[in-house]
Amino acid sequence: MNKADKGLSLTDLFTLGFGAIVGVGWSVTLNNIFINGGGPIPAILGFILATLCFIPIALCFAELTPALPKTGGVIVHAGRAFKPSVAFVAGWFVSMAYISILPWEAININEIIAYIFPALDSGPILYTMLGENIYLRTSLVGVAMALMVFFLNWRGVESAAGFQKFTTFLLIGGSLICVVFALIKLDFSNITPVYSSMPGKSHSSFFTGVVTMLALAPFYYSGFDTIPQSAEEAGNVNRKAMGRVIIATMAFAGLFYVLIFLSAGLAYPWTETVGLARPVLSNMFLYLYPGPLGKVLYSICTVATLAGLFSTWNGFFIAGARLLHGMGRDHLIPAVFAKMHPKYNTPYVGNIFCGVLMLLGPFLGTGFIDPLVTLSSSGYVIGWGLVCLSAARLRQTEPDLPRPYKMPGGRKTAYLGFFLCALIFLNCVLPFMPGYMGKIGMYTFAVWTLLGILFYYATRNQRNAVRKRPA
Repeated sequence: MNKADKGLSLTDLFTLGFGAIVGVGWSVTLNNIFINGGGPIPAILGFILATLCFIPIALCFAELTPALPKTGGVIVHAGRAFKPSVAFVAGWFVSMAYISILPWEAININEIIAYIFPALDSGPILYTMLGENIYLRTSLVGVAMALMVFFLNWRGVESAAGFQKFTTFLLIGGSLICVVFALIKLDFSNITPVYSSMPGKSHSSFFTGVVTMLALAPFYYSGFDTIPQSAEEAGNVNRKAMGRVIIATMAFAGLFYVLIFLSAGLAYPWTETVGLARPVLSNMFLYLYPGPLGKVLYSICTVATLAGLFSTWNGFFIAGARLLHGMGRDHLIPAVFAKMHPKYNTPYVGNIFCGVLMLLGPFLGTGFIDPLVTLSSSGYVIGWGLVCLSAARLRQTEPDLPRPYKMPGGRKTAYLGFFLCALIFLNCVLPFMPGYMGKIGMYTFAVWTLLGILFYYATRNQRNAVRKRPA
């Protein structure tokens, strides 16, 4: 069997993308979603609108990924269309988005495990951060889980992809059971009031509740762009089908979210859902079905939640390390990131960098959940917007570039995608907008920007020495 045959299949790529998109927010922080939208109906409409907004963006990736199937995704596309500085901006902020998700997942694994084993959420308190106690025992468990993800990826993408496939199918199966048993308890009075302003949130109307969801949505849809990061490691697959897989992951994720939010909103009064402990959806079944059935459904939902957590954690670790590798290889950040492990052929420096930042998660606490979500969203739309511009520019400068998948609408679709990204970014960073990320998010954004500037200028001599960038 040759090397190409050993690469990732289309199924691997789909489970990588879908598993990274869905994650745990649908279950663990369902109350946050309803609070940020002002109810399940604004949340549903916000996510439907987000799906429609992100389809043009996904179409740009679907066209460029099979045309330029190389590790790095956004930097490959932007680097081909523009100067290295544009590729750097795209890559650096998407890597921020990927990496900010890694500690977010670590925070949530602490929450879930502490609920299953309450004894962990007691004992020695290390400190208090943003009003939340950080316990030694749960922090150690979070560190152990993070190390598991780290060592899984240390040994190679194929083992990580196998794990991704298993957890994604477990997630899909368990969540479908949750939807069915939630809809059995359907009661339309549970979704009233249709909208309610929530304490501590900037939205004050149904419309602003929907707009707030648009600021969070890139975080919840982000996994589709993990596929381009691993395109170089795909096996002998149909390149046109690769583009279709990217679109499919986006569409199925949108359908998934709508089904979860709608079924949960109809099954149990949403004004009570917002007060449930995490994992929210699992605990909801204990109230919907008192007795043995409720406990069984709680277990099924919790297992699906854990599967979603690990599929997202693993998917973004894969993508983040490979994006940093691609940036190092293209001399956009220090060349040490381009080094590959001599035995496992993995981007081990990128793995270490992502692993260290991932290990911060267990020591941050739940107060960082919302800032990390919006911070990640802002990073994604910067990179996605530049990819949309790249797709438009390459249509003009390289019309004969082989494109196994061609997006409908051509340059108009690409410009529409860029415009939508720009609007979402402004919603994240402008203080008067309902999706504003807040001071913590803005400070983190500024620190990441400064670090990127240092990295970029530290490698200018290497870039100047390269006469021609790799295609």
